[in-house]
Amino acid sequence: MSEDAILGVPPKDEEQLMLFDPRPPWLVEWEGMPEFSHEDLTPSRSILVHFESAGDAKKFAELIGQSITVNTKSLWYPDAEITRYMDKRYANE
Repeated sequence: MSEDAILGVPPKDEEQLMLFDPRPPWLVEWEGMPEFSHEDLTPSRSILVHFESAGDAKKFAELIGQSITVNTKSLWYPDAEITRYMDKRYANE
């Protein structure tokens, strides 16, 4: 599918004039930028686990071989490397 079709731009041979410019302003700034894509990193399944006591959480952490603290909101099993893209930049040579 072409970029124009995605953005809802009518074909050039269509005679009707557009009331507003159909192209978003950021499109000009992105002209010639390298494409960025990555694989789907969402989990295939998530479950919520409840612990009756801190000791139970500690036993569970030992079983899976990971650290669980009072600040732990989620974890991956097996332990996954979490990558960040916020600090990456593209530059011309």
